[in-house]
Amino acid sequence: MNQSTGDSPPKHTRQNGLRWGRLVNSVLPLIAGLVVMSALLASIGAVQGQLTTAARHADIDQLAEFRTRIESQLNQASNVSSGIAAVIEVNRGLDETRITEVASRLLDRTPVIRSIAVAPGNVIRLSIPLAGNEAAIGLDLESHPVQSASLEVAMRTAKPVLGGPYELVQGGYAVIHRVPVYFDRDGDGQKEYWGVISTPIEVQRLFKVAGAHEAVSEGRLAVRGWGGSGSEGDAFLGPDALFHAPDALTTPVIALDGRWQLAMQPSGLPAPLYWLVQLAKVGAVLAGLLVVWFAVRWQNQQSKLVRSERLLRDVTSNVSDVVFRTDSHGRLIFLSPAYDRMTGCDGSALLGQPWLTLFSGAESQSRVRQALEWKEHSAHGGRDGRIVVTARLARCRADGLPVELRAERVVSQRLEPGGLVGALTDLSEHRALEQLEGLTSAVFEGTGDAIAILGPRRQVLAVNPAFERMVGIPSAELVGHRLTTPEMLDRSPERLESCMRNLRLRGRWTEEIECRLPDGRKRVLGWSIDLIRDERGRISRYVCVINDVTVRHRRMEAMHHRALHDALTQVLNRLGLEERFEQARQHAIREGRSIALAFVDLNAFKPINDTLGHHVGDDVLREVARRLGQVGRREDIVARLGGDEFVVVFYGVRSEEDMRRLGDSLRDCLAAPMHVSGLASPIHVNASVGFARFPEDADSLAGLMRRADAAMYQAKDATRDSDATMVFRAGPAGSGFDLI
Repeated sequence: MNQSTGDSPPKHTRQNGLRWGRLVNSVLPLIAGLVVMSALLASIGAVQGQLTTAARHADIDQLAEFRTRIESQLNQASNVSSGIAAVIEVNRGLDETRITEVASRLLDRTPVIRSIAVAPGNVIRLSIPLAGNEAAIGLDLESHPVQSASLEVAMRTAKPVLGGPYELVQGGYAVIHRVPVYFDRDGDGQKEYWGVISTPIEVQRLFKVAGAHEAVSEGRLAVRGWGGSGSEGDAFLGPDALFHAPDALTTPVIALDGRWQLAMQPSGLPAPLYWLVQLAKVGAVLAGLLVVWFAVRWQNQQSKLVRSERLLRDVTSNVSDVVFRTDSHGRLIFLSPAYDRMTGCDGSALLGQPWLTLFSGAESQSRVRQALEWKEHSAHGGRDGRIVVTARLARCRADGLPVELRAERVVSQRLEPGGLVGALTDLSEHRALEQLEGLTSAVFEGTGDAIAILGPRRQVLAVNPAFERMVGIPSAELVGHRLTTPEMLDRSPERLESCMRNLRLRGRWTEEIECRLPDGRKRVLGWSIDLIRDERGRISRYVCVINDVTVRHRRMEAMHHRALHDALTQVLNRLGLEERFEQARQHAIREGRSIALAFVDLNAFKPINDTLGHHVGDDVLREVARRLGQVGRREDIVARLGGDEFVVVFYGVRSEEDMRRLGDSLRDCLAAPMHVSGLASPIHVNASVGFARFPEDADSLAGLMRRADAAMYQAKDATRDSDATMVFRAGPAGSGFDLI
């Protein structure tokens, strides 16, 4: 009976293994192609999804921008109506000349308003401008069949209302903002209804100014909410079907005292981009097929390489070195192609020549011969010993190349010396590396930037002289000790924690830090710390580079200061006022405090410029700014808006008594005569001052300035017959003004 041995598998098992191996090799290219194709298609799908999402986000941003612009224009229009109503309340009646002057000035700033209609007793008596609106004069709003509804709501609630849009009697299509006017007409302390201010806001012009006119014309944008009823109202602009589309984007609009709703059709991917994505998918399929073709070719080439490698395995083991073989007589029988690259000579011409001709000069040949003879006469008989010696390899078009020779004798099947097998290693790169290390050391020592090399535990390995000069500590006291960078120059533990976190996540940390050097100087230093890992991914080194950026930092601070301050008086300008006020406003909200804003306008300042010269006027403005800065505390704000207009913001005002004291302080600081260089007699100035208080009068800088500006004009009217500085306090909207 025949039995198979335990060391060799049965014949049919080996055949099955070969079949499975061939099957796997034939399937692998197909699998590789499918993997590449799937990965590309998945990536293209992800990109397509991102593009679609980006397009939708762009549409959402555009819709939000439309909403913001529409609300801004409506708010401006609301301010115009409220402003005209406030003037009528202050004057306790209709001063047509003043109303026309103020309304014309406000209309120039508000392009969406068609006109301003003043209707005492609900009958339109005055329309600004009159041209094109003549048909509205004499219109009884209370008996109007359509517009009377919104007027009735305004009279009943005593609050502004938004009506329409309506077809106007003078032509056009507009929503109308109505502000009822109440004041004490007969002195009995009771406010009575006087009439209404109507402001038609043209719908088409509103959406054109808001940049949404094109979207409406294309049918991509619609608006609903007739009469300010929001999503419950009817559509009055654009197709109503947009509000029922499943993919439409919608957003509410605060339309003054009511609400509208916008709906917009998403734009989707542009046609060129859509077809580009489809073309990319076709390319992904072709790429997968190409990978299959390349994989099959690669397998065939690999098979050929494996067979070729078996033939050359006993001849060459390192393609970067020159490998040679000699016969028993010392003649070259093989010289690897690396010889041609290393020397620039034709190695095939040396075959059959003595192998010592590889070396340049008698000295190199003698050194190699002596090393070989010494090895052959050693204790091992020289048959299996290896020689290692440096020599110079001969080259065709240059001097000898320094190489390291490693050679040993091979033994034939008859146990006789069969020649030499050796390798020649180029040493020129090693020497160039030594020179590069020397150059690197010179740069490290001579650079002006401070450099420190740290170990994995932040122990100092080396510092350059610039680092020693910066920290004032010699390298002997630093090397070997743990450096808690950047805590050495910056005492913030949070900064050190941020540094280490960024090094772990990104491998680099850079930041500019204002530090106090050991000698007491304050400097701004630019830190750059790089994390270096070894081949296993472990932390090997930290490289810290520090440079002094103080000059550039100071220049940037100066540029920022110039951008926020008035060039003449060095107090804040309008931009600086907005930035500082917003900070003060946030603090006041958190701490539950009030803010007082004073609008200061110098009276009769123009004659000073005209009669005494602009240089005297500039000195007066600088002195006024200095005095205003001394009225409050350090945290208070002084700003010049331009010309002779100033704004002073007082933080933490607790009561009306505080505002009266501030008004007295403003009077006192401006009352003292001003001595200007070059003038024999002093200059006396007075001002008109208007006060408003946050949050009682308004909750924004623009609102406070409007209220304070109105109070300032009240003070200016009061100073026409007086040379004293007048201070008026603006109460809440509709409550008039009080002399402080």
